[in-house]
Amino acid sequence: RRKIKKYTMKRFLLIPLFTGLSLALHAQYAGDALRFSQTQPGSTARFAAIGNAHTGIGGDLSSFGGNPAGLALFTKSEASVSFEFNNYNSSANYLNKYTTGTQDRLNMQQGGVVFYIPAFRPKGSDLDQGWVSFTTGLSYNRHADFGNKLLYTGTNANNSIADYFSELATKNYGTPSSLAQGSIERMAYDSYLIGYDAVGDYYFPETDVNNIQTKNEERRGGQTQVNMSFAANYSNKFYLGLNLGFASINYTSNSGYTEKGFNVTENSNYQASFLQDQVTSGKGFNAKVGFIYKPNATFRFGASFESPTWYQIDDSYTEVLNSKYTNASLNYTNDAENYSFVYRLRTPLKLSGGMGIFFGKAGFFTADFDMVDYASINFRGTNNLDLQTITDNNQEVFASYKKTYNYRVGAEFRIDQIALRGGYGIQGNPYKNLPDANHTTKTYSGGIGYRVKNYYADLCYQKVSSNASLKPYTLANGTAPTALITGKKTNIFLTFGIRF
Repeated sequence: RRKIKKYTMKRFLLIPLFTGLSLALHAQYAGDALRFSQTQPGSTARFAAIGNAHTGIGGDLSSFGGNPAGLALFTKSEASVSFEFNNYNSSANYLNKYTTGTQDRLNMQQGGVVFYIPAFRPKGSDLDQGWVSFTTGLSYNRHADFGNKLLYTGTNANNSIADYFSELATKNYGTPSSLAQGSIERMAYDSYLIGYDAVGDYYFPETDVNNIQTKNEERRGGQTQVNMSFAANYSNKFYLGLNLGFASINYTSNSGYTEKGFNVTENSNYQASFLQDQVTSGKGFNAKVGFIYKPNATFRFGASFESPTWYQIDDSYTEVLNSKYTNASLNYTNDAENYSFVYRLRTPLKLSGGMGIFFGKAGFFTADFDMVDYASINFRGTNNLDLQTITDNNQEVFASYKKTYNYRVGAEFRIDQIALRGGYGIQGNPYKNLPDANHTTKTYSGGIGYRVKNYYADLCYQKVSSNASLKPYTLANGTAPTALITGKKTNIFLTFGIRF
């Protein structure tokens, strides 16, 4: 067992001198900003099956969520709706112990309508020259799903979460009389997890090592967007598009950390319970412009520019720390403390390019790339009181994230009324200090479609694999117990559409 300081101050129920505490201690806003910036274009089952590689293809309602110029390739009005089933499985290696978690979700992935408007042409004019047609439409797209369930547990032979709480208390406070009521440091002190050395004027952990640590976390919610688009076809060769997007965020996280071990100072077995709940909502706005050029029937290429999304975020974070001691049969419970924070968030802009090679009516091959600079994520406060929190998180973004590239390829092969599809994509590593090989997201997809007259149905099976590193706490010297998470997400998309 590790040595515990003998010089402790007896606990009293003292009135704190102040009650404020920096919000930066309670919520990882930089991590949330990355989560809200890593979106995928909400798409139909058809384009999901080709890996969402459709920047240079068009002719599908997925263009609302990607390159809006693709809407200009419609030759009829069209409507479709898509549903998505998600199954998420995660396996965690935490302190050399393996655990698994799973969660299922059913969502509406996409729904929209596009109206085809032929240009007015004088009788006898060349219908393939000049402005041929226009399209306008409205859609709903789901760009991210936050549903997830994580579980990891193991025995920590090096430290305890009490080490983390004692470092916070030493950094932010003086004697116990200054511990703010409702602060996590005060909860840890009142729960007998940390003590105070009156001679050295610092806090120390009362817990021993070789404790059993367990973390459960369930996440829910998603990112959606309503799109209004306009596109134009010039001479059946050059296609232009503009999209205005009204984005929404709905994110909820409920997590519980428990630690079981021995308290050296109190000479008793203990169980600490640290509960954290987060509810985040936001509204935002963005715009996209793009083009597709078709020099002949075989080749197409296109590009799009997606502006940052400017959000206003409302964040509510609640935490409580409790403990109980088996030898003394004592329970120490605290009142949950809530922290609310309103801030403005600017996500990165995105540049995309793509090409398509067509083989007559037999099908096509397509490839895309994106450039996204996550280091350009920016926070702004809603009043001057937020300045330090905003500054800290902007610095964390710049220190942690980097520019990255995404790549996607796909193909479609048609046999009469049946279409077979496949795709593959890589979403680049956004972390500056973590290896690319372990933090890229890979997507494999395949699907089938059936079209008869003006009706169609498409089915897609998609597999997404990703890796993550999660830490229940990080000590001042940078060390932390780390859970290595391997995620496997299965998505099934089903689309029904009609042309009119």
